Amino acid sequence: MLVADRGLCSYAHLALLVQAGVHAVLRVGARQMVDFTPGRPFVRPSVRRTAAVKGVPRSRWLKALGVHDQLVAWLKPKTCPSWLTREALAGLPETLVLREVRDHIGRPGFRTRQITLVTTLLDADIYRVADLAELYRQRWQVETALAHLKTTMRMDVLHCKTVSGVLKELTVFAMVYNLVRMVMCQSAMLQHIAVERISFLDALRWLGAPSTGVPLIALIVNPARPYRVEPRVKKRRPKSFPFMVKPRQELRQQLLQQELGG
Repeated sequence: MLVADRGLCSYAHLALLVQAGVHAVLRVGARQMVDFTPGRPFVRPSVRRTAAVKGVPRSRWLKALGVHDQLVAWLKPKTCPSWLTREALAGLPETLVLREVRDHIGRPGFRTRQITLVTTLLDADIYRVADLAELYRQRWQVETALAHLKTTMRMDVLHCKTVSGVLKELTVFAMVYNLVRMVMCQSAMLQHIAVERISFLDALRWLGAPSTGVPLIALIVNPARPYRVEPRVKKRRPKSFPFMVKPRQELRQQLLQQELGG
């Protein structure tokens, strides 16, 4: 099962996942039209985007499963994505039967008010819309994991100057991150709680100094807060200096020339 954001929601991605036997729950892209009107018109892949077809979906309506729940057929596009070869595109099926659903978010503090998903899970009795929306909500843990990498482990700034050095640096970050997750999993098993409740920072500190005598079962447990909201703001004011877009030696020479000229 792959749960992903809009960046992977395309016909090619879904077709490749289906061929690999992997189910998917993806958020529909902002430019993809979704209309839940039964029997609505659709635009074929050979038709170019013009004002006459603006707002008309490119999927063929098949069956209504609910108010905002329907089966549709996605048609293979004529244009090939840059990351895919022509041969691979030709090997994909001409149509995909998929399910489109929409769920409204009425929880205060959330920026998104509704989400539209496309999935290969077609049985509406087994996979309810609310369950699919909850599954997609759990995808946000990926963003938390990236924040741990970039902020807690300070991977937002890489210090190597060569490609091979950067790759080695990323490899070391990945190794340390997985070691921290392993410590969190072991502590969660000992404390009989979900692994995401274990403090990532506390596990990182324990991994750096395991000789302190603190047992794994004593790692900090964060409170359960699945619907916590935080403002999207910066805590500190940025400095007004310009960015360094030239080598430091060049900038030093410019400063020396300014002093000599003065």
